[in-house]
Amino acid sequence: MIEWTPALSTGNELLDEQHKAIFRWLAELDSAAAQERTLFGAYAITRLKNYTRSHFAAEEALLKATGYPGLEEHMAEHETFRARLAELHLKSIGEDISADTVKFLTDWLTNHIARSDMAYAPYLKKPR
Repeated sequence: MIEWTPALSTGNELLDEQHKAIFRWLAELDSAAAQERTLFGAYAITRLKNYTRSHFAAEEALLKATGYPGLEEHMAEHETFRARLAELHLKSIGEDISADTVKFLTDWLTNHIARSDMAYAPYLKKPR
């Protein structure tokens, strides 16, 4: 089952809520893949693509405001993911979403939050 867990909490309410929303879209995408619903899969991956774009922008702005020293590297990870998601989005228009696609997206996002996002969590708690 695809879902956000408290172990993925950054301690920032806004970012945690956004991460939860991303996991909800991943669950929708997983459902579309399992049911071979091409149109719904294309819709879900479109929503995921649009939502992650706005989430990444909000996260990067917050990290910039806190002076996070790993910002450039973090932004590069986001850009790599955005490019891969754009490829998967185009692919979804002509065919069903595969279980491998859902697994890749889920694994990437889970690992990114668990490693890269947790690295900035202490900086969000520092007084400015």
